[in-house]
Amino acid sequence: MNDHLSRAVLHPRVAPWRALALALRRRSRGARHLLRLLLVAAIFAVSLIPAMPALNGWTTEEIPPVQELRPLAAYPSAWEGSVFDADKNYARFEKAFADQLGLRSLMIRTKNEIDFRLFRTSRRVYYGKKGELYGRSIADAELPLTEKVLATKEQQDASYEGVLDLSARLRAAGITMVTMTPVQKQYFTRERLPFFAPRVPDDSHFMHFYQRLKATPELHFVDIIALMHTNEGKFAPFFKQDFHWSEPMAMAAAADAVRVIAELEGSPLRWHHRLELEVKPFIGVEMRFAGRLNMHQDVLEPQLKKTWTDVHQRRELDAAATGLEFDTGNVERADLLPPTCLYGNSFSDGMLRAGLVEHFQKFTKISRSHELHDVPALVAGRCKYLIVQVLDIQADRWVAFATRR
Repeated sequence: MNDHLSRAVLHPRVAPWRALALALRRRSRGARHLLRLLLVAAIFAVSLIPAMPALNGWTTEEIPPVQELRPLAAYPSAWEGSVFDADKNYARFEKAFADQLGLRSLMIRTKNEIDFRLFRTSRRVYYGKKGELYGRSIADAELPLTEKVLATKEQQDASYEGVLDLSARLRAAGITMVTMTPVQKQYFTRERLPFFAPRVPDDSHFMHFYQRLKATPELHFVDIIALMHTNEGKFAPFFKQDFHWSEPMAMAAAADAVRVIAELEGSPLRWHHRLELEVKPFIGVEMRFAGRLNMHQDVLEPQLKKTWTDVHQRRELDAAATGLEFDTGNVERADLLPPTCLYGNSFSDGMLRAGLVEHFQKFTKISRSHELHDVPALVAGRCKYLIVQVLDIQADRWVAFATRR
């Protein structure tokens, strides 16, 4: 029988309710098909959003760029290698695409915030029990590397002899070296680290090396560990969100360096500046590296209030060309100590903010990128004292002492 005729004959026999149900079913199939198409199109459109150039680097005040400790890959501007090196060139493009995604900071911060809320951890930071943040690179890599380069007596002997050699070379040029080696807060608050974080023991290889430097009179050692224990009841030795020592601790270290130099001079002069603190919002290095979403949440930290008048004006210099970051004019006053130079990293910046410069007739800051073995020739004739600040985690410096003399 012809199908058309068959449908025509059967149609009157179909109940009205059934005909309505069939019509609705056909419409439902069409609606579901349309919804599937719309869902696929929406997913495809959303997947393209990060690739939109207009969103590249998009940030807000609450979502600043993530601190990554590396330069982001740029899109390749030329084909590298032969015409057949497609894999190499695609890999370069893929790496740049991943680094230049729009909304990248937002996506990274959202993931880090979820990790923090659920697991109290992060790819870049350990979260302590009392709000402290500890850099994972310091705990996982830098402290262990220092332990490795000072692991044996022979290695420690080599680095120790290098430090003595630097002191002797400076002394031959009429310069006295004052030494300090700040250590990380893991030594002081390791009990606050999460249970899965690596810990450095009190009797670490570096601590044995530290005691050896401390016991050497010609190094005129500033005992930072003793200073921290002396002052821990007055203020926190470290920032909560930062691996640096706190501002009042930086002032205590600077004051003790002044005391050492004054005693060498036979001078009654001591630290001029009164310690006065004000609690203010502070975002530290580890907080920035944690890359959380809630960057607008303020953490209060005690910071120095300036209670002194500057004696000097700094003259900023081209460190790459001169080897100096800044110097000052010469102020001939009996209540100031002789011209002094400072070699150090970001920890020494805290001492400068505390007013160290104002205790000397002339002050010069050596470029932190210089090798220490090159410093004696650079400071000859500039200063009578050189304050040398090297961190426990600066393993490259301790290796340089051992290998370059």
